[in-house]
Amino acid sequence: MVCPLINTDTLPRVASLKSGDQGDDVTRLQRYLSKFGYLESDILDSFGVPRSQAAAPPPAFGTFDDNTKQALQRFQEYHHLPVTGEFDTATLGLMGQPRCGFPDTAEYVLQGNKWNKTNLTYGFNEFSSDLSAGQIRSAVTQAFGLWSAVTPLSFQEVSMSSNPDIVIRFVTGNHGDGSPFDGPSGTFAHAFYPPPNGGAIAGDTHLDDAETWSVNLPPSGTDLVSVLAHEFGHALGLAHSTVNGALMYPYYSGPHRYLHSDDVGGIQELYGTGAQWHEWEDLRGVIIGAPTVASWSANRLDCFVRGTNNRM
Repeated sequence: MVCPLINTDTLPRVASLKSGDQGDDVTRLQRYLSKFGYLESDILDSFGVPRSQAAAPPPAFGTFDDNTKQALQRFQEYHHLPVTGEFDTATLGLMGQPRCGFPDTAEYVLQGNKWNKTNLTYGFNEFSSDLSAGQIRSAVTQAFGLWSAVTPLSFQEVSMSSNPDIVIRFVTGNHGDGSPFDGPSGTFAHAFYPPPNGGAIAGDTHLDDAETWSVNLPPSGTDLVSVLAHEFGHALGLAHSTVNGALMYPYYSGPHRYLHSDDVGGIQELYGTGAQWHEWEDLRGVIIGAPTVASWSANRLDCFVRGTNNRM
């Protein structure tokens, strides 16, 4: 799947900016670096990320100063680009890709921040206009299942009146959490760390309903299962990974319905390994397809088959 670029009006229009340059393109670059945690800004507070983990103090907006160069170098280092400290074609190419709205930080697992229980509840405040409630519920179950398979965590849907731990919302634009969405193909979603970070919205997961969400493979839009699984990683206490093949890498490049060893190591550092499956488990139904075998970490092999109830 070829992912559309984000709105280019939010990025510099030229891929040749360096120290001492001035103008609107420099301001666009600084806003991008501020939005995703490379320059100190209020956005870090809303996600519970300590400002000390930002790469640089606030810049002189409109001027490519030393703070801007430091932040840009950190961005390039984080994403394994040539660390030039200049805004070049390679940097513009990556910044143009759609991604998660959670800021990048210096640490993968932060502060040991985690839920103080293993049986978590979730509920829906708004559904998407693209999919049925049943399709969304199935996607959520699959996404949570990636994390429960390698930890002692379990997840149960409850009504909003039961005050769920994780509230799932499909919203657009300014939706009241201080981090408005930017329309199609920009930031797809964001989620908030477990309590106490985030206050009343700790653990909540928000998805931009301006995107075209899909649950089929190959996807006819943005793969909902992959994005949900990534955001639930934040809701459980993980920051972004610098490993390009990890589920918790910030940029979206298509369906990614599996955990990398980096993801497994991070989540197990917080919650432990839990009980693992070592035998066949009968989920009922009649098998209607050939088995598929996958391995996403060392010493682990999983076999999937599809049944008449259309479940894996």
